[in-house]
Amino acid sequence: MQYKVIKQLNDLNHNFYDRFAESFADSRGGNEPGMERALAGIAPGSRVLELGCAQGRFVRRLPPGCDYVGLDFSAPLIARAAAEPSPASARFIVADLMADDWPAQLDPPYDVILARAVLHHIPGYNHRLRVLRQAAALLTPTGRILMANWQFLNVERFRVRLQPWESLGLSEADVEPGDCLLDWRREGWGLRYVHHLGAEETELLASDAGLKIVDRYTADGREGNLTLYTVMTRQLQ
Repeated sequence: MQYKVIKQLNDLNHNFYDRFAESFADSRGGNEPGMERALAGIAPGSRVLELGCAQGRFVRRLPPGCDYVGLDFSAPLIARAAAEPSPASARFIVADLMADDWPAQLDPPYDVILARAVLHHIPGYNHRLRVLRQAAALLTPTGRILMANWQFLNVERFRVRLQPWESLGLSEADVEPGDCLLDWRREGWGLRYVHHLGAEETELLASDAGLKIVDRYTADGREGNLTLYTVMTRQLQ
């Protein structure tokens, strides 16, 4: 994918989450048994980093004593996260994972890195791989990455929201397989870039990043298959 297309898609998502920060945040928070299962495995006192934390709703569901840092590229969402009641140790940072130096603001290592609904907003396989490698480098030797990706193509009510690339002056030839353009209809109409990151690509990313998949399951949504959860650890040397 050409750099100008990658930038266009990243800019699209920046504009989307800045414009619809409040309506997006208000739409989250439904029943997510898959996330509850993931959070249940976090030990009290863990150092936790969340990539793409949005309004920071998961920090309030962590066990006691966790040291939490949430990172997101949307300043309005980070402002909302900081305004919500959170543990005193919680910290929220505005940073874009598309910038190579995003880890510079952090204080690793971390026991757990949460990456829910974030890698599917990273345009280009090579950039998703870079982010995953960078995340892996921030782990403790026994740390793990809890990644969750939206399986929107599994569900008809989301498939009908797909929009043509021509809406952005692009074509299928300009993007990678699995790249999609979805509309938004809550408190206005907008577009955002989402990549359908399924099990096959998740396995490839983990392998290329030197990570080992130790657990994987689907959950959430009316159909019970709206999110693919993957737990990864660093490969033993």
